Amino acid sequence: MVDIAINRSRIIVLDDEERVRRIVGLQLEREGFDVVLVESGEQVIEKLSKDNSFDLLIADIKMPGLDGHQVLKFAVENVPDMPVIMLTGVMDIETAVSVMKAGAFDFLVKPVRRDDLMASVEKALSYGRLVKYNRRLELENRKYQLELEEEVNARTKELSEALAQLRVVHMDTVRILSGAIEENDPYIRGHGNRVRHMAHHMAQAFGYSSRELDMLDFGALLHDVGKIAIDPRILNKPGSLTPDERKIVETHPLVGERIVSKVSYFSQIVPIIRWHHERFDGKGYPDGLKGDKIPPNARILSIVDSYDAMTSDRAYRPALPTNRAIDVLNQEAGKQFDDEMVEAFMREKTFELHFED
Repeated sequence: MVDIAINRSRIIVLDDEERVRRIVGLQLEREGFDVVLVESGEQVIEKLSKDNSFDLLIADIKMPGLDGHQVLKFAVENVPDMPVIMLTGVMDIETAVSVMKAGAFDFLVKPVRRDDLMASVEKALSYGRLVKYNRRLELENRKYQLELEEEVNARTKELSEALAQLRVVHMDTVRILSGAIEENDPYIRGHGNRVRHMAHHMAQAFGYSSRELDMLDFGALLHDVGKIAIDPRILNKPGSLTPDERKIVETHPLVGERIVSKVSYFSQIVPIIRWHHERFDGKGYPDGLKGDKIPPNARILSIVDSYDAMTSDRAYRPALPTNRAIDVLNQEAGKQFDDEMVEAFMREKTFELHFED
């Protein structure tokens, strides 16, 4: 049963086919949503221009006049806190990946099954509430900082204590979100924290400042936050992924970037999240960056993330022994990984770290 907060959410349904609009609208209204049905992209833009209080847009991709791509572009630029779910008449993975990169939260294939629709809607609304909460937190944080600056000369000690407490709050919040991501996949529980410890250990050897270490810690814990938008059945699949499933999984750095970029405090970790799956030889994703064009933090994370993945049980294979994982890192130095950072990983014996939950 959908909770009260979700029941009161306002949703626009856009489709040029009256039958599709009515079916989707009826399913949503039965769950208690406030639904507005429109038949053209022009009508959606008109409504959003006058009223930005909608919580979700569900839009068809192919339509006469303004199509779904144009409507999505308008929504992303003008109502950035409102998630968008796109509808398509055929399972076209290229189109799906395209709209996800353009800013869509999810896509569904028509005819839409009720269970798939409700699952996607609830996840999208949860994401929207998180974005709005983060924005409110950012405004409150700015106000708090201004108030502190007015008293800085007389209250230096109090300011230091407040900032220290703020870091603890941020870390606790990030830990909670990281734990929520891992809750859906028993095979990666503790993964974010282990990656954080190893990345922190390597960065200390490179002489990172306390602030730089903090940002790296946050980035390590949140590097997989984009997987919150991916179907757990794909993430937990026991066999190999199909090419289409792999393309969907490869959207998670972009989704994670969109989530984290809503909070200015975390602006420095956006590159870590977007580029932690780039390869040193330029064959990674999502942008195919090569060599030094990949930020150092992302290169560090790539190594420790891969090492922990190899030495942990996964749905599709058991954990590799430490010596085998080390062999893989050495073999991929200069190809998948920065060879100098692989050397540092070995020199600092990062693989010997012991972790606590």
